Amino acid sequence: MKTKLILVLMSLASSVFAQELPKLETFTLKNGLKVYVMKYGKMEAMNVRLLVNSGRKNETPGQQGYGELTAGLLLEGNERYTKEEQNDRAFRLGANLNVDVNNDYTFIGGDFLAKNADEAIDLMSAAVLQPKFNKDIIERFKNYIVDNNQINKMDIANLADIFSDYFIFGLDNPLGRHYYKAQVLDITPEKIREYYSFNYTPKNARLIITGNVEVAIIKSIVEKYFGNWQSALGEVNGVVLDKPQIKKKEMAFINRANATQCALQWNKIGPSVSDKDALAFTIATSLLNEVLFAEVREKGGKTYGIRASLANSKYADILSIACSVRSNELFNTVQLVDKTLLDFYNTPILADKCNEAINELKMRLMSTENPSEISGRYDPIKYDFEKRKNLMANLLALKAEDVQKAIKKYLAPDSYKLVIAGDEALVKEQLTRLKGLVMFKPTDIERNGN
Repeated sequence: MKTKLILVLMSLASSVFAQELPKLETFTLKNGLKVYVMKYGKMEAMNVRLLVNSGRKNETPGQQGYGELTAGLLLEGNERYTKEEQNDRAFRLGANLNVDVNNDYTFIGGDFLAKNADEAIDLMSAAVLQPKFNKDIIERFKNYIVDNNQINKMDIANLADIFSDYFIFGLDNPLGRHYYKAQVLDITPEKIREYYSFNYTPKNARLIITGNVEVAIIKSIVEKYFGNWQSALGEVNGVVLDKPQIKKKEMAFINRANATQCALQWNKIGPSVSDKDALAFTIATSLLNEVLFAEVREKGGKTYGIRASLANSKYADILSIACSVRSNELFNTVQLVDKTLLDFYNTPILADKCNEAINELKMRLMSTENPSEISGRYDPIKYDFEKRKNLMANLLALKAEDVQKAIKKYLAPDSYKLVIAGDEALVKEQLTRLKGLVMFKPTDIERNGN
């Protein structure tokens, strides 16, 4: 038995030391653009991501959706390439440019072959530095946003998510605001250009390149395409927001006429990425998902799926538990989730179950070779890079008691904000049984805030 244990420990140790870690080098262009190069892997591949410090947090009242709209327009053609030419060049490179916006940042980038670094960064720089902001395309985007954000047509899960943000943050916080018809229709190309000029500056951006690349070559290419980037307005965005507090049970409902089901989203405060309990909480969330699925899906038969996930950002770390249920099972589902959370909080974590979850995460980490996954895992903007290199060792050092402490700290069953979206006519009697329920109206979010 002792021999078997020693072999297992040796195997774990060799896995840790055999795992390749990226090597980070940085440089800064004369215009202030900071570049991070994470050299990694033997695959002839690279991931390129430009992060602009412009997310939902930067949208002032009346600018809801500006970040998303501006990012989308970057891929609609520019002064150097039409949209078709851009897409054709990307296709020939075996790649796709993509954009994304979250609470903190706007991202533009893609995966490429390392040998195509010059062409890849050429395409990216053209999209970022020379957008056209065509009026007709902006009008098309506006119409799409309006058509897909009508409360009486919106997917109930999206509705629960939108009103969860409103419930958690309120309208005084940009993270609690959402666009609506009158505000969207007021968007003009001039307003988008002003937003772009203020936010898209070299000092307000970071470029991360990950993969089997040579730093000297990358530096030359980046200087070639981004070296002349200058800012007409703005330098580095500065935003200060209060982090939300959730200290008791609160529930709210938003009516979605003709919905055949109800979407439920429980929201709790989780740890930040720099919190000492962050890794233990990852394991705790994995175990919670097993319990939620077993109790609410398999035994309770309330839903086809239920899942908890943590969304981290600079000013908000929100754990959300989401599911959709038949309208007649609304109240029973709330009760069952309450009981499941209470039992999970009070039941000690078994060492075997904890080790199983740790090993599953270890295997996922060990199987990663894609530069885009490595870029996200060791993101030097999000994490302290030197500390992050200890991720695997820290994971294998976790014990059940560490996970239990994270559960006690963050998963108390008596504090959450629950938002329900469904047809009020079908669940009216059940709603009377939810004490202190707040009834939201669509017009609640149709204000800009202060």
